[in-house]
Amino acid sequence: MRVAVIGPGTMGLMSAVRLVETAKCGADEIRLSRVSVERKARIEAALPGAELLTDNAAAVHGADLVIVAVKPKHFKEASAGLRGHIGKDALVVSVMTAIDLSTLSRVLGVANVARASTNIGIEAGLATTYWMAGPEASSAARDLARSVFDAWGDRIECSMEPLLDVGMVGVGSGPALVLEFARAMTGGMEAGGMPPALAEQGIMSLLRGTAELVRGSDRSPADFQRSVVTPGGITAEALKAMEEGKFRNIVASAFQRALDKTAQLSEPNKD
Repeated sequence: MRVAVIGPGTMGLMSAVRLVETAKCGADEIRLSRVSVERKARIEAALPGAELLTDNAAAVHGADLVIVAVKPKHFKEASAGLRGHIGKDALVVSVMTAIDLSTLSRVLGVANVARASTNIGIEAGLATTYWMAGPEASSAARDLARSVFDAWGDRIECSMEPLLDVGMVGVGSGPALVLEFARAMTGGMEAGGMPPALAEQGIMSLLRGTAELVRGSDRSPADFQRSVVTPGGITAEALKAMEEGKFRNIVASAFQRALDKTAQLSEPNKD
């Protein structure tokens, strides 16, 4: 499979590396365009044998899969070198925030488009990817999209496109939000006298174990939470403090502000 990555920043590079690690393609089948000078050495080390280009049109020529990973504000500039050069059977996967499927299809002049709201878990094959294909995408293109997202981690197909923006905030920003909570938990343990290294080790183990426990069960997270709360106990006291501090309201506000930012990012690409 021949792959072109337009904008091999963090997400674009990890996406390509993961495809090589899962034997979807070889490094010598990958072309990367818009490589910054600062990232050139890192990209060459991560994908030895891949071709680094400055010409988007040359990068996508003959590609079976085109991954567009530029910042939304750079999409117009990047797309100018793509239209008319992407094969009619090629699949275009966008990991950009806010650029909708109709815009992708119209601006790039292709039918086989898909959007992916994903996260840095791609690096270890542990990403959560919300995705949706364009209405005119072929069955072969949809199958290829599923194969790519399976290589990245878990995939969740959406039936309505607005859900992709919600998904981007949830899983794209999610790791940073979860880690902010982890840092707060670690800080609490340190305040109680736990050495920083041991506190961090314990909290990371806790997050992994909790996620695996809930994932492997048919019980809801709320049910698990209730099962570990003893009325009048230490966990109940901790949750009471979080409620008094309006923890859920803070998280909801953070989520909404990120979602509002997503809408702002789409504005320059609507004309």
